[in-house]
Amino acid sequence: MQIASIPTSQDYLTIALDEDIFALPVASVREVLDPPPMTLVPFAPVHAPGLVNVRGNVMPLLDLRTRFGMEPVANGDTTRVIVTHIDRPGDPFLVGLRADAVYEVVDIPAGAVRPAPPGSTRWPAALMQGVIQRGDRYVIILNLEDIVAAEPARPN
Repeated sequence: MQIASIPTSQDYLTIALDEDIFALPVASVREVLDPPPMTLVPFAPVHAPGLVNVRGNVMPLLDLRTRFGMEPVANGDTTRVIVTHIDRPGDPFLVGLRADAVYEVVDIPAGAVRPAPPGSTRWPAALMQGVIQRGDRYVIILNLEDIVAAEPARPN
């Protein structure tokens, strides 16, 4: 009889949007690169303005800043695109996520991710899996499936 192993931790890639730190599972990351040229798509939503070609793979580019309701900014020295694999059953695909900066891979112990306390964040709860504390900072764990699938919050 084989006993299933229970993961004791998971690796996450930490990224920045302004002064906030976010994380996404390393298992979904294919590569991190400088922003490639983008082809704008007419009538595309502001958070997914176009397509990029990465080594022959054409994929949507999702700007995390505008996805979270922040003002768009031009690419800077630290702007990166994280190529991620979204593994929807029967519909897996690649998507590029544009972030202000990429920091490091961190190991997060199982059970360390907690729900964000009500009113503790300006970010839509549906786009987060939870938060962890690292030192004196909070790191927001992103819910990639909902970031890619859900409609962005509309300003009032």
